[in-house]
Amino acid sequence: MLKTIISAATLAATTLLAGGAFAQSTSDVVLRVGNYGGRFTETQKKYAADLFTQHTGVKVQFIDANPLDHIAKLVAAKGRNVPYDVVYIDGDLQPTAIEAGIIDKVDPAIVTNLDRLYDEAKNPDGYGPVQIFYSFGILYNVEKFKAAGIPEPTSWADLWDPRLAGKIAVGELSHGAGRALLIQAERLAGGDVLTPEKGIEKIAELKAHSYFSSTVQLEALFPTGDIWAAPIASGRGWGLIDKGYPLKFVLPKEGAVASTTTIEVVKGTPHPREANLFINYVLDPVAQVGQAWEIPYGPSNKAVAPVIAAYPELAQKLPGTAEQIRALFKPDWKAYWANHEKAVELWQRLVIARK
Repeated sequence: MLKTIISAATLAATTLLAGGAFAQSTSDVVLRVGNYGGRFTETQKKYAADLFTQHTGVKVQFIDANPLDHIAKLVAAKGRNVPYDVVYIDGDLQPTAIEAGIIDKVDPAIVTNLDRLYDEAKNPDGYGPVQIFYSFGILYNVEKFKAAGIPEPTSWADLWDPRLAGKIAVGELSHGAGRALLIQAERLAGGDVLTPEKGIEKIAELKAHSYFSSTVQLEALFPTGDIWAAPIASGRGWGLIDKGYPLKFVLPKEGAVASTTTIEVVKGTPHPREANLFINYVLDPVAQVGQAWEIPYGPSNKAVAPVIAAYPELAQKLPGTAEQIRALFKPDWKAYWANHEKAVELWQRLVIARK
């Protein structure tokens, strides 16, 4: 039923603007948008970019990579001939992007959906807003666990079960899942974000099957049965479950790690108006509900909360209210990034070198 409503809303939005000036617009502009890839990019194209192009005439070119790679390219460009006009990044990276001077504040006169966002989604200094809320938990293969006599994981510590040796995939520190696991490993080892060595040493004990830098890589490993469990973003985990694979997503008792994606105007873009307008489309209720249906991430537009709540099968999969968003475990990301280079050096020496 909700899928039907989304399709009808998308059609209505197209029809509503079909007779307006926007629909008659043509443009030679190609907006370059840095994104994650896989189903994430697919849903953004379907529910935001395609409508944006229909209504404005501005074409959208998605360029997919890890957010850290996007940031590295923007830093290297130094504001000249920038490779993107808009970029999606992990929320914990936003302070780094601001400090590096590679993103601009959004224009509230164009991004009118800002008024409809949760307060937690708004950057207090006016930079890019949160597009989605989600959490990192554990995805595991129910059939493989049952056959091996391994109980359902209820704690992050359960990933260190000796019976899972060679069956766990771990995100690299360039990936949000890797950073989330490191933070939880630090806590398990009696430390915190100020003591990355404790977490790295703990992860080095895992005997992982493989290390991934992209969720697309991880999504290819679960269907083959090569891996039995991994930390993963809630929406991508539920996306695999909804495909019919024998998987289950759990929130460990120590807390699921809160995360966000922000959407940013790139400093130096030759198309700032179009960049801001595209962001407004991404924050629109149609785009937010559409993506939530296909990849269960929590929308940042509070106007869609009643729609999500009306469909319990969807609501159970995502943080869809202000209360649920506030309940997630929120690391001190500023302190984490102050120790990130140290963590990477330890990772290369204690984890990768021992593969």
